[in-house]
Amino acid sequence: MNAPRLSQRFLGLVAFLTLVSIASAESLSLTNGVATVKIDRTRGGAITWVSVSGGTNLINLHDLGRLVQQSYYAGARLDRRAEGQSPHWSPWTWNPVQGGSFIATPGLVEKFESRDGVLHSLTRPKLWDMPDETSACTMEQQTEFEPGQHNVIRVTNTLVMHRPADDRWGDAKPNHQELPAIYLVRAFATARIYEGEGRWTDFELPALSKIGWGRPVVPKRAMAFFRADGLGFAIYRPAADDTWNSGVTGTSRSADPKHADTTHVAPIATVTLDRDSTYTFRYWMLLGDAATLARDLDKLLSTYP
Repeated sequence: MNAPRLSQRFLGLVAFLTLVSIASAESLSLTNGVATVKIDRTRGGAITWVSVSGGTNLINLHDLGRLVQQSYYAGARLDRRAEGQSPHWSPWTWNPVQGGSFIATPGLVEKFESRDGVLHSLTRPKLWDMPDETSACTMEQQTEFEPGQHNVIRVTNTLVMHRPADDRWGDAKPNHQELPAIYLVRAFATARIYEGEGRWTDFELPALSKIGWGRPVVPKRAMAFFRADGLGFAIYRPAADDTWNSGVTGTSRSADPKHADTTHVAPIATVTLDRDSTYTFRYWMLLGDAATLARDLDKLLSTYP
């Protein structure tokens, strides 16, 4: 008579222990036998691993400003060096970074779970330029595979701002936003802009300079980076502007995720973020050789124009 009740209690305990395990884990991953993606609690719930299944990590982890993550700009540029602001980033705007601050203080992760094929994190990020200042916003991230495309990762990000009405950064103004910021291992040394229907245009990756990153024109909002062995990593962000940020640091062509040298790309959109703004965007990351990327980019271009 009591067997069903005991069984339900046992299953409930298993479910509870599973949730506790997820809640305390440092990283969570999804894999489908073709690709693997991971998020990391110790780096603000940001994406810290993308690879072909069984392969090495393709994401640069040199500092908390790298990774694949959310980062936003708003308000006036302030000199806060007297309060501990980094002299390398002074004066600086309001700039919450999902991964953490310039001295590696990570964002505060309030939700961190894997459920029904979706990795979900909710983070209160740190301001990049300050040692340990939690910003007045939250960043939500949902990471999953695109249905029917096993080598395609779909990410949905949402920023919710809670800045006080009288804060020091002042009124809203338009800013270029990196949506998202992506840092790859330096081994991805060849860049190509996708033109659609299997056509690619080469882009010579410039070194980061005092005037910033290179500015490729990306008409289809799709760009890919290739290793010497032909493996490519592509990014598709349909709602971006047609001019992006991209470039490299160093000349090592290292495949080490912790190396200082990196390859960077960021779809750009000009967005005005007010003190109480909510902003959501979606992007796709793809793995494969040039032919595979072209096939799957064409499908995304048709499905999400």
